[in-house]
Amino acid sequence: MKKTLVISDRFPLPEKSGADIRTMNLARYFASLGPIDIAYLSNLHSGSVHAEGAEEDFEKDDIFSGKYRLQKLEYPSSLRGRFGISVRGFPYPVREYSKASMEKLFSLIESGGYDYVLVRYLRNTGGFFGLSQIAKRKVIIDIDDVLTHSLYDTLFAPTNNALRMLFRTINKVLLAYYQTRCVTVFGACLVCSEKDKSDLWGERASESTFVVPNTLGTRAPGELRMESGFNRRHVLLFIGALHYQPNVSGLLWFLESVYPRYRNVYPDAVLLVVGRCPLPEVIEVCDRTQGVELHPDVPDVIKYYRDCRAVIVPLLEGSGTRLKVLEAALLDRPIISTKKGVEGLDVVSGVHFLEFDDGPSFCEAYRTLSDEATYDALVTRAENVVLEKYSHSTLSTSMSKVVSYIDFKSSEFSSLFSRSHAPAG
Repeated sequence: MKKTLVISDRFPLPEKSGADIRTMNLARYFASLGPIDIAYLSNLHSGSVHAEGAEEDFEKDDIFSGKYRLQKLEYPSSLRGRFGISVRGFPYPVREYSKASMEKLFSLIESGGYDYVLVRYLRNTGGFFGLSQIAKRKVIIDIDDVLTHSLYDTLFAPTNNALRMLFRTINKVLLAYYQTRCVTVFGACLVCSEKDKSDLWGERASESTFVVPNTLGTRAPGELRMESGFNRRHVLLFIGALHYQPNVSGLLWFLESVYPRYRNVYPDAVLLVVGRCPLPEVIEVCDRTQGVELHPDVPDVIKYYRDCRAVIVPLLEGSGTRLKVLEAALLDRPIISTKKGVEGLDVVSGVHFLEFDDGPSFCEAYRTLSDEATYDALVTRAENVVLEKYSHSTLSTSMSKVVSYIDFKSSEFSSLFSRSHAPAG
């Protein structure tokens, strides 16, 4: 029996976002090895429970034995304060835990009897360099998004202020150093794709960095069979967290640069925008754009998949792999995506999805779906590649390599430590 502690931004039930799904997929793997506890920052429920029977599902899915609430210190409001904590070893978005939370975490990790400590996201590792060498060997950081590439600028609001731009440049250098240090100091680091691994390390990839692909959560393949969307009217679906900046910027770009041309060709077209916590600019643009329906914070997205003919993924930035692409593939809807939207997935344009980069190419891609045989073939091939390469068994196989590596290195380190402290003679 192995014991695991998960450290997360929020309690990941119910699974209402891609972040929660990945957290729970990893947690369920560790639960198959033994007891699992969680330390988290936000309220117990990551979202309200609306659906009938959802409380029972919550209790059934709650696999955590121990639960510990954490707090972080407020991020400084002044530029001087931000410079200070970045230079002191906490480059944004890494933030310090409160003194009480830091003491609790150190006590749990050092003395709680855990074999593995899974930390979701680099930003939740603040202060962990102070752990003992033995404790550091237990720590597995799920980097998920590589923040020092195209995602970095999305962490901040646009500015022309020279001092703020200087801070962001310096912070990025410090964040890259912090990221590299995490990879070299802790037991293992996880990324979602080979592309992210290359972004993180280039050709010098560390043996402690593992690709653990995203997989879907509680919906098993074939659990929800969908009628074909071929005969649906010209309804498109965008789905994703509407406070996550890559989603927001991609959606706004689509509405401003692509959707008007599509509506000119198909005047009865509708775009369903579905997601959590829409930012004010998302609400405003959806309200003023004809043929757009905003559906925020829905309890289940299945209805919207049933109503659409195709799913769009208009991302221009970001990393990781897109759970929305995997879900669309398993729910029998073709995917029209930018190149960035499917980055990290082993899919080919024209085989598993249709690629676009502007209004004309989107309309051309959509016209391809007017042929029913082409429509069905895209759906079938996308589903097959997801079942083959992004299944729960794939995640389990990948994670088995991670824990075997951690076990070996921990045993090796303990042996060296014991020999170095053995009495002479």
